[in-house]
Amino acid sequence: MALGIGGDGKGGPKRVMVVDRERFSDLICKMLSGKYQTTVASDGLQAVRALQTSPPDVIVVEMSIPGNGLRLAELVGISPKFNHIPVVLTSANPSMDIVLKAKDAGVSSYLAKPFRPSELASRIEQALTEPVVAPEPSAEASPGEQGAAAGAEGAPAVEGAKRAIRDRVKKIDGLPVFPATHAEIMKLAKSENATSEALAEQIKMDPSMLATILKLVNSAYYGLRKKVDSLKVAVSLLGFEEIANLVMSAQVFQGLGGYKNKLGLDLKGFWRHSVGTGFVARSVAKKLQTEAETAFLGGMLHDIGKVVLDRFFPDYYIQVMGLVKGGEMSIAQAEEDVLGLTHAEVGGQLAAEWKFSENLQNVIMYHHAPETARRYQRLVGLVHLSDVICRTLQFGSGGDMLVPQIDSAVMDRFALTEKGLQIFAETAKEDLEAAESFLLALG
Repeated sequence: MALGIGGDGKGGPKRVMVVDRERFSDLICKMLSGKYQTTVASDGLQAVRALQTSPPDVIVVEMSIPGNGLRLAELVGISPKFNHIPVVLTSANPSMDIVLKAKDAGVSSYLAKPFRPSELASRIEQALTEPVVAPEPSAEASPGEQGAAAGAEGAPAVEGAKRAIRDRVKKIDGLPVFPATHAEIMKLAKSENATSEALAEQIKMDPSMLATILKLVNSAYYGLRKKVDSLKVAVSLLGFEEIANLVMSAQVFQGLGGYKNKLGLDLKGFWRHSVGTGFVARSVAKKLQTEAETAFLGGMLHDIGKVVLDRFFPDYYIQVMGLVKGGEMSIAQAEEDVLGLTHAEVGGQLAAEWKFSENLQNVIMYHHAPETARRYQRLVGLVHLSDVICRTLQFGSGGDMLVPQIDSAVMDRFALTEKGLQIFAETAKEDLEAAESFLLALG
């Protein structure tokens, strides 16, 4: 990275990061010379690394850079660390589609090339004077820090940051929405007044979901003696909560799966780990006499942020996977180092946008640091425990080769000894055999 015109950033010139090919970035730096302190990055990865060490006051990025300027803007927008930094997007090939996508990504301003120095300076000044949203406290913050941030004075800023990040997450280019039909099925399944007929009718409105549920019901996992062709019978046999779990599982598999990134996540291993964690979580929850079906769903969905990052930010996530190949770094640490955010943060915001229940949002957001969860610490801790058990038994892949340590506070919460943990692990082997049947039916 080359340093341009000087300034200390403390009352001196504002700092502008220019992300463009060399000949253009040099020209832009000359345009800004004398008024701003400039740094240069030639691609999105260089820019993200520079953000970690020396965040600028504003970013000027070209759409066509390696790593995609729009994706860089989206990444900045969903990061709790960097979402307060305004972005000016430039392009030599402007189109209405790009302009609309830039707006959805939260870009402060869009500027078509070629432009005059005065035009660029005007856009930068505009970006710098717009109100900014304070970054949200990270999932790793201590309960005291979170409490302080959510206090009487800080609450509006924190809530504003949450809304801003969630709004950016839902507008990631290509990210599927949670279908209204599925949301209605989930709502009916949780209603005390719902009937099998009403739930069956709602499911029939989505032929794909209907086929998936009947396929799952007739799979070896459920072991029914006779083939079930009636959706009403399937609902009666399995119960509303189990049907809701199937709908949610199928939606996540279908909505976020089905893409290729050969150098990224091992998708087959990832889904295997997710389903395995769900089955282990349900089994552990029954033994600990807590909400088994919610634990199952939490286990299934705890890592969905990884798929979002791998699918929609492949140029960046490949670097994450490169760091974990040596087996000395966790995937969460690699994400933090490369992207400045983790899959837990992204997954938690997606869960909020898709209107998952609050307990599931907490599981997804805090499964690596269960005692920092503001609520539902027991459920979050249970999924954390199940995740580690599943990794220990090497069922599927969490993306890295490290088996994390179980949080000591979780061991204390459940009064678990090493022997008790070993019993859970032995029982889990049987649960994972059932998970194999479920996986075959699901996909």
